[in-house]
Amino acid sequence: MPDTRIHYIRAKDEPAVFKAKWVIKDPWTILENAGIAVAAGRITSVLDTVPSGPSVTDCGPGILMPPLVNAHMHLELSALAHRLPLGKGFEPWVKALLTARDSLGPSALIRAARHAVQALPGQGTGLVGEVSTLGLTRSLLTDPGLAGVWFQEYLGTGYPAPDLAADFPLSASAAGHAPHTTSPDLLRYLKNRIQKAGLVFSIHVAESDAEMRFIEGNNRSWHDFLIQRGIDPKDWPVGNKTPVKYLKDLGILGPHTLAVHLLQVTDTDLDLLADTKTCICLCPRSNQNLHNRIPDIPALLKRHLKPALGTDSLASCESLSLFDEMAFVRHLCPKVSPADIFAMATKNGASALGLADRFGTLSPGKQSEFIYLDTGVSSRDQVLEKVICYGTR
Repeated sequence: MPDTRIHYIRAKDEPAVFKAKWVIKDPWTILENAGIAVAAGRITSVLDTVPSGPSVTDCGPGILMPPLVNAHMHLELSALAHRLPLGKGFEPWVKALLTARDSLGPSALIRAARHAVQALPGQGTGLVGEVSTLGLTRSLLTDPGLAGVWFQEYLGTGYPAPDLAADFPLSASAAGHAPHTTSPDLLRYLKNRIQKAGLVFSIHVAESDAEMRFIEGNNRSWHDFLIQRGIDPKDWPVGNKTPVKYLKDLGILGPHTLAVHLLQVTDTDLDLLADTKTCICLCPRSNQNLHNRIPDIPALLKRHLKPALGTDSLASCESLSLFDEMAFVRHLCPKVSPADIFAMATKNGASALGLADRFGTLSPGKQSEFIYLDTGVSSRDQVLEKVICYGTR
């Protein structure tokens, strides 16, 4: 059922002002009885005092805030909700996913993905990083007017010709699936193409035990699984290294790479990510369901890394709501500040997708899009806590 307390607002081109009891300009700036002035599709100013007038819309006693950013999701797996085994290991889950996805067929996958896309604005999400292996979801994202990056994902070997487009509201880029499923030559080829196009490259990194053991050179079972899928990894430079170090050696890390998951990282890995200014995205609920662990968020923040949040897919997570993801992080990481958690779901995500000039905060020049959360808060100190705990755990 849609949440009637979440209102996604896209202001029209005419000059207007939207006010509310509370306005979250950014994770560290909360204004009381304030407003947002807009014109021509952009925010023109943030008002500490709102004048009365016919162009002023009083949203109410709740909270105006930036749209949420889901920096990593797989909408084309939405039809697999509640169909796969969770908590029984990653490899059984992957094999069950491939079987179930093939049995459903494209029509069922598209139908479920369309339903999931249409629900996103009602969940407060306005910007997405969608990763598609089968290429089914690109056109679906334009229906509700979502902005973001659509990643065509590649596994195995070869030199494909990805359709790259640095457009707005939706860019088209490419993703390598993971270090243990995508050949090093293909990863370098994609990264080079995407970098020349000025886009973001995405890849799952340090997610599973199978990946860790394979990159260390100690997973014959995964080697044989790749062979069964028609991928021969005999020349891949694996052995005695972590997935993060493996990607560093391949030249994949950097400010235009979005490394997703990072469940199993060493102190040296964190230094490599920080030194290369690699963007990162975490999917804690999916990680908990598939691997019974979550990333070490305090350690990432201590290195001044700025993690974005994603939900992964409905094949591994209960919902695509960033409110739910924030509440989960708050529950399991009580020492992480509300401002840091809110930044993960807004500012950091917009930066990770290369759209910080349009989304992430309510600042002049950003898109005239925002959420009104119709929930009461009695003091400024409670605003962020209310928002990040709004979802279910």
